[in-house]
Amino acid sequence: MSTTNQLTSPSASTVAMSARQEFTPEQLERIKSVVNCLVTSSGLERTPGSAVADFLHTQDLMSCRTGPITPVEQSLPIGFLDLPAEIRNKIYRHCLVVGSVFPRRKAGDSRTESFKQHEMPQTQLFLVCRQVFHESAPMYFGLNKFVISYGPASEWPWSDPLKLWKSPVSRFAYENIKSMSIPFDLMDNHTQIPQAFTWRYIDNDVERELVSSWKERCGQMASLELDLLEVSFEGSYCFMCGRRLIIEALHHLLDGDVSVPEKMVLRGFVSTNEVDETRTHIEDSFENEPEDKDPEDPWRIVMKF
Repeated sequence: MSTTNQLTSPSASTVAMSARQEFTPEQLERIKSVVNCLVTSSGLERTPGSAVADFLHTQDLMSCRTGPITPVEQSLPIGFLDLPAEIRNKIYRHCLVVGSVFPRRKAGDSRTESFKQHEMPQTQLFLVCRQVFHESAPMYFGLNKFVISYGPASEWPWSDPLKLWKSPVSRFAYENIKSMSIPFDLMDNHTQIPQAFTWRYIDNDVERELVSSWKERCGQMASLELDLLEVSFEGSYCFMCGRRLIIEALHHLLDGDVSVPEKMVLRGFVSTNEVDETRTHIEDSFENEPEDKDPEDPWRIVMKF
């Protein structure tokens, strides 16, 4: 797996959909069948263009009944960028669309425990050339769900590139991410827990800093145009007094700090009473009526906008 940051890339334009080489309909169908075979069996361990060329050459040899056999090495290779855009997109999808991506897994975050159930996206594709990045990045960002772990806003993948110059976030992330899972967690605090006890913080100081961190983080999310935002309140409490801080988190989510997604799913409640109280607060304070309880998953709240 490449060490390339899963949210790092140079700035670029939109996907280019035209190929440099023209193919007859018969040739195009043959190439499609080869790519389908390769992406379902070989995992594209070889360069896609050369693999396609060799496969086609082998088919030609098998169909020939007379004449000398030309070694595979003498067959003309097909450049990857010479493949039709439809074929390149099929390869991008196979390599980059894995369902869920976990850019920064951290201990104690139960949402990231399922990362082994997903393939690792082959983001080394982004390093092939600028055109490949232009074409593949929108698909990577737009068709995966990004599960982001806890931490202050300065640690988040979409933080200010000037602050995280070693892993700058390109505009492709802002423009194309559609599905995201985030926590509102006590570990989002700028002040570390041992420091808070050493400096004898009072409860109000801790809560004020935590809520301030949430506000800053939500502000950085404001430009994202999400279809789905999943939110976990599992660790949403003050580590000094243990008070749950869901109401404070809700006001950042629903009071304009975050661009409203088409669908929002709230999870991580500690009791059915907390679920009911949160549902009532949403109806009374934000004039939004959540969907009816799901009998199979009553511990979540679903809202559509």
